[in-house]
Amino acid sequence: MASEGITSDNFTPVKAFYEGLISHLGWKNLGIVYAGGNMNIGDILNKPEQLKQAEDLGKSI
Repeated sequence: MASEGITSDNFTPVKAFYEGLISHLGWKNLGIVYAGGNMNIGDILNKPEQLKQAEDLGKSI
C-alpha cells in the first residue's frame, strides 16, 4: 500500500487497515512494502528504491 507520509506514525493506520483487510478477505500476508511520500500521481517514479522493493516482493511470490 502506498501512503502520503513517511513516518512510522503514518504507517500505523495504513498497516492496521491492510491487516484488517487481508484478515477479512481470508488472505495470507506474503509481504509489505511501505511506499511513503507519494502524494501526487507519478511521485513514485522518483523513488526507485520503493519500486525495487515492490518488484523484489512480486518476484518472491
